[in-house]
Amino acid sequence: MRRLIIASLLVVAAFGAASAQTGNDVPNMGRAPKQADGVGRLDLRVVDEQGNPVQGVRADLQSKRAGGFLCESWNWTDAHGVSVLPPLHMGKLTLKLSAKGFQTQTIQVDAASLDQPVRVTLVKKS
Repeated sequence: MRRLIIASLLVVAAFGAASAQTGNDVPNMGRAPKQADGVGRLDLRVVDEQGNPVQGVRADLQSKRAGGFLCESWNWTDAHGVSVLPPLHMGKLTLKLSAKGFQTQTIQVDAASLDQPVRVTLVKKS
């Protein structure tokens, strides 16, 4: 019985460490806008091809609204590969990610999906 409890605790501890490693235990800070040109916030989770968090990724977010209005924000990922980009007025969202040793990625983000973290896998430069 004692061995079973110890084995169970080891499994729980290992799962907890894996979850913390990828930022899964960090609360979601994203917020989808309530209207077309409303205000939202992007919660970003960045990992490498092995699923390890990538620290020091520069995330640049541009929002182009109808009429040419441009709103921009930027931030860096932390040790968990997590970054929250400040609230901004929504429009067509373009997210550019760059980090030393990785290929730069530019992706389009749907503002309606911001109620969940945006998860991106970066590819190492060859």
